Parts: sequence; structure tokens; C-alpha cells
Amino acid sequence: MYSADMETIAAFSTPPGESGLAVLRISGQQAGAIADQLFVPSSPRFPRPSEMEGYTLAHGIWGGIDEVVLACFRAPHSYTGEDVYEVSCHGGQAVRQAILDSVFAAGASPAGPGEFSRRAFFNGKMDLAAAEAVMDMIGAQAEKQAQVAFQQLMGGVSRMIHERTDHLYGALARLEMLMDWDEEEERPEDRQQLLSELEESENALRKLADSFASGRVIREGLAVVIAGSPNVGKSSLLNALSGRDRAIVSSIPGTTRDTVEIDLTLDGYLIHLTDTAGLAIDSPDPIEQEGIARAESALGGADLILWVLSPPLLPIHERRLEEDRISRLLAEGKKILLVLGKDDIRLTLPPEEDPALYASERFPDLPTITWSERFEEDLGRLKDTLIGFIQNGTLISRTAAQIAGRQAADPAELTGGDGVQSGSVSEGKGESRSIRNADAVASLREAARRDDEGQSHAVLTHARHKACIDRAVELVNRARGDLLSGFSYDLVAISLKEALTELSAITGDDVSETLITKIFSRFCIGK
Repeated sequence: MYSADMETIAAFSTPPGESGLAVLRISGQQAGAIADQLFVPSSPRFPRPSEMEGYTLAHGIWGGIDEVVLACFRAPHSYTGEDVYEVSCHGGQAVRQAILDSVFAAGASPAGPGEFSRRAFFNGKMDLAAAEAVMDMIGAQAEKQAQVAFQQLMGGVSRMIHERTDHLYGALARLEMLMDWDEEEERPEDRQQLLSELEESENALRKLADSFASGRVIREGLAVVIAGSPNVGKSSLLNALSGRDRAIVSSIPGTTRDTVEIDLTLDGYLIHLTDTAGLAIDSPDPIEQEGIARAESALGGADLILWVLSPPLLPIHERRLEEDRISRLLAEGKKILLVLGKDDIRLTLPPEEDPALYASERFPDLPTITWSERFEEDLGRLKDTLIGFIQNGTLISRTAAQIAGRQAADPAELTGGDGVQSGSVSEGKGESRSIRNADAVASLREAARRDDEGQSHAVLTHARHKACIDRAVELVNRARGDLLSGFSYDLVAISLKEALTELSAITGDDVSETLITKIFSRFCIGK
């Protein structure tokens, strides 16, 4: 608990700039006395601020500066756990500054970054995981970001951590009991039961850690980079996904010389989309070379790469450069979705110029999707593929070999291509193609819906939490190994206690002041 003689703090909780209203927050033991000095109720039916009950409002004049509404929240039933008064005033800069100056003159101190939330944490109003979710809520740009932040704010992550710590404390209590027994009293079944309990805990913690893969992407947004050689339709793809002409499109190679970055939301998920300069060129132009360097840098930070391959195919030596880049990215662990662009003209090409056949020879197992500006269902299928990748980390699509008809497709798989058989022969691009693609989109959306429902539970979204759980998993695994090796129970107990310390750091039950300061320093002033 913060001590009662802590300074009373004040700050605006609304951002600077002109607005219809602004909200000033005052928290601390002297908050009521400060409000008494400055607030004059507009009628006798409103009490003095220090006499107001919690969750009440009063209308009046603040320090002769502005007409305001004063709200009172009594300790401990307030955000900080202290007496809190909120002043709703007009949002002009001059009015805001004058009111803030009057509060400081009356005895309040300026609140530092995150100081209101810091007091809420120390006063037991929220744990550390919930406090971190406060800034996630404020910074959320998309619906899913806000949802996972709210789950964490409401204690979803903390409940999962407490379940795991309770289970480990139970195992630790059993260990403490066994340590009190004489060696001749030890039974093999006791050690086996402990092994089962620790295995259950380890598996549950691993599952929790695995949720970070999708949780991080939901919280930070999916970084998608569109790459490929010049004039394959990368900018057209960016414009189609964004729903507006954000990038210049022309038939002249090298039109895009710099990265073009936009943010968009798909089904409530945030996506950071980057269009890049053509990569498979050898140009002496320093500006073009800088564009290529920036493209390479963007690829390094991508969660997913949309590599566009469109007719006409590059000359053989340039194809090799492109193949080398794709192979290098795959070796680095990058996720790549091959996009066969300009699909509406592919049937007119001879087999040696067909991108699908070429891709099936060079990258037969690479997840692949066909796309054309002319077919609206293609765009819907691509969007649903991106959503599915966010939700489960896998690319639900056919391979290049399947699209080219070189590999029998599993009937249970989602169809994402156009039914191309050997060469460039197909059933046509008319009604049958539309029906197949419509079925594919419906299947993808159903899969995404099931995955979305599966994510209704809380997931990890912070790297700090993931690091603590990974360390706890290592320690529980070590404890299991020690048990299997027949080591003494007191040695096993040491590993379990260290694991509990790691888990307690997530909720703040056992955490250093240095870490607390670091976390709250990232908060905005006024929260």
C-alpha cells in the first residue's frame, strides 16, 4: 500500500489539443481539500467536494476559470484506491492550462507517466499484468487488439497464471511433506505421482507459452511485406487489400522505388502492409538500389511475405536471383505465401511461360494462392488466408504443385486454386471457377470462425510474460528430470520455487522495484 502521506497528484487524462471536453484527474489524501479550495457548486443542492459521496457528480465553477462538472470517487472504490476527483472542463488549451496551474498552486504535484496506474497496482486495485493491459487498451487500433487487452485487464492472463501457481504450490507442499519422512518410508508411487503432476504443469505452461505466437501478432499487428520482381503487380495487390489507390501503378518497371506502408484492419485484426521496390533487378541507379536495400530491410522484419510471381516470367539468370532470395528467406524461417498474380491471363500463356508450372518445379511445396484484380473472390480468399494465419500461424492454402495440377489434392483440403491440370489446360475461368472459389472462401471463413472462437480465452501478448513462462517451463522440466534421476526432494523443491518466482513476476506478486519503474515509465501521463 502507498502510505497515507503520499503526495496528491494531478494530470489531464485526455490528450493535448483542442476538444469539446477535457478531463483532469486528482488523486490522493488532499484531493478533496484541493477541490474545496477551487470548486464552487452552482446550487445549494450540490455539497462541497470533501462532503461528496463516491460516484457522485456536481456542477459548478472551477477557480473562476471555467464551468465544470466534478466527479468524486472515494477510496478504496476508485481507480487508484485513493480519493479521486475528476474535473470535466472545456478542452481549449488556455482553459486546460489555467485549471492545471490552479490545482498545482493549491498543493497538488504533477503526476509522472503511469503514476495513477502505479498507485492502483500498489494499492491492490490491479496486478501487474492488468496494469500492462491498460496501455494496450489505450493504444489499440483494431477490435481484436482491444479484445485481448480487455481480457488481460479483466484478469484473464492472471487467472491462468494463478491456476498454474496453485498447481505447483500443491506439488511443492507434497514435496515438503515427503521431505519430513524417513528414507525407508518413501514409496515409488509418491515419486511417480509427483512426476505426473509436474508433467501436467509443464504441458499446461507450454500451451500457454505457445499462445504468444498469435497473441503477439494480435497485439502488435501482422507485418506483411509484398515482394517480388518489378512489374508483377505488387502495388496493385497493396491497393486492392487497402481498398484505395495508395501506391502508383504503371507498366513501367521500377515505378515503386521506396517502401509504401499502410495499416489496415481485416475482421478486426491489425495488419501493417508494406509494398516494396522490385528485387530481381541489377541496376546502376543509386536511387533504385536504395529502394532495393529498403525492401530487403522490410523483409527482415516481416511476419509474412507475399511473394508475387506473375507473367511474363523473368529471364533465366534473373529467375535464379529471385529463387536464391526466396530460398534464403525460407532458410531464415520466414513465412512466405506465393501469390500467382495476373491469373486472368495465365490460360493464354504457353506452358513454359506459366508461373504455376514454373513455381511447381522450383518451389512445389510452397503455400500458393492465385490472384487477379478481375476476380473479386480472389481478394476475399487472400484476406481470409491472412486472417487464418493470424489466428493459427499456418497458411491454409494449396501448394504450387497442386495449383499446377502436378500433385493430387487431398479432397479434405481447402481448394484455393482454379483447378488447373497439366500444362495450362483447365475447366475454364467462368462459372465453375467462381463456384470453386466461393466454396474456398466459405471454407476459409468457417475455419477462421472456429479458430476465433477457440481464442475466446486469454492469450499471452507480452514478451515479458512469455520469457517468464519459458523460464518456468525450463525449471519444471529440470525438476522432473531430477525426480527421474532419483535426486533428493529438496533439490527438486529448489527448482519449483524458482519456477514459482518466475510466474509471480508476471502478476507482480514477486517483482523488483526496477522492473515496476520500467513498466510504468512507458505509460502516458494521466493514466
